[in-house]
Amino acid sequence: MTVQEILEAIAALTEVERLDLLSRLREIYAAEPRPAPLDRAVSGDWERRADFMLVFDGGSQGNPGPAYGSYAIVDDKGEVKVERLSFDVPLTNNEAEYHTLLAAIRALQRRVGGRAGRVVVVVRGDSQLVIEQVSGNWQAKEPRMRQLADEARQLLGKFKRYRLIWQPREDTVRMLGH
Repeated sequence: MTVQEILEAIAALTEVERLDLLSRLREIYAAEPRPAPLDRAVSGDWERRADFMLVFDGGSQGNPGPAYGSYAIVDDKGEVKVERLSFDVPLTNNEAEYHTLLAAIRALQRRVGGRAGRVVVVVRGDSQLVIEQVSGNWQAKEPRMRQLADEARQLLGKFKRYRLIWQPREDTVRMLGH
């Protein structure tokens, strides 16, 4: 098998399968000396070096309407915990996305407790609006969206580092099932 064929096979794996593969490779090569870590901002190596990955998705039936969300917390061993949410109040699709993201961040903070300041997190979602507003690349003009983006940044700021990554819808569906 060529290197190209191996890379294509890896690319065809699901997110969870890739994380499992990475975990197994770490076990195999744990005893070998490691090179100094690259600057994550330059290397694009965030996901491989992150302690946790959050994947979130929210939506509503109507806009606004009954709202729902799901998120996954993936640890550095590839273990996945998926949570399903149902919101009691009508929300827009974007509000449901934000509320799901906030629930995911809070759940991770509860999980790591006082270690949050030492934890590196990658956040992935298919809502370009939420990803871009929280990262500060897009302005949130509506006051409620601005408040939600500010709250997400404030909560994420408790971690050592975080990075927000937009992903295609099919990647979210593959991970969360909707």
